[in-house]
Amino acid sequence: MKIYNMLASCVFLIGLMACGKHAANELDVELSLSSGSSFNSNPPATVYFYNESSFVVNVYKNLNPEHFDPTALICVVSPGETKKVELYASFDDKVGDTFYMRYKVLLADAFKTGTDDIRVEAERTLSNLNFVVESGKSYTKTIPQPNNASELRFVNGYIEVQNTGSTLVRIERGTTVLEKMDDKRIQILPGQHLGYYEMPIHYLDASLTVDKLRAFSSYYIDFPSFVMERGKLYSFNVDNTTVTGPNISSINPMEMR
Repeated sequence: MKIYNMLASCVFLIGLMACGKHAANELDVELSLSSGSSFNSNPPATVYFYNESSFVVNVYKNLNPEHFDPTALICVVSPGETKKVELYASFDDKVGDTFYMRYKVLLADAFKTGTDDIRVEAERTLSNLNFVVESGKSYTKTIPQPNNASELRFVNGYIEVQNTGSTLVRIERGTTVLEKMDDKRIQILPGQHLGYYEMPIHYLDASLTVDKLRAFSSYYIDFPSFVMERGKLYSFNVDNTTVTGPNISSINPMEMR
């Protein structure tokens, strides 16, 4: 009986050691995967983005404009700043990688919104950078200053709604309740407060037909359908019973920084 117990204890201890080793191996694999060392042991390249413009600029890598992916953002560069980014070599050493610059343009300041400044993205024509990133190499890329407003193309369209009524107002499009761009809230306070809303425009299109837009306070009030063009702000007034507008104004990115 004693010999049997000793054998059972030994088997139990061997099992524990095997489980511990298996767990340790799993941990090593998990750490290896998270660090990326099991996939790419070559040293990364270093890319310096120098922003000579007067705008804050978002830099995206391999962005698909048709299916916007915010995880493609690799850095945000302030005016006059140089930002260092470490990147692994291009997957395709013939095609390389593409880097997209998005200039942050002031749409409305904190005085208008009552909360924070709203800055929206615009792209400079022919400003995308494409090059092959090679392991261990260093690159310096300059983000240029746009020469004039015509060089900047807004990514999306924008609506301004002023609540001149005496009740809270929310804006809906179809079955979707829209969020204000500044604080992500769904209601505009009464007393001439403003709400700003972004309307996605497909990157191949120059305009967007905006319909099924409505305000709700005590009941629903329909907005008129309209065609939204890039680079313009569409302003409406909403009171307790009516919607008036749009008043259309051009957004000059060179004057609203």
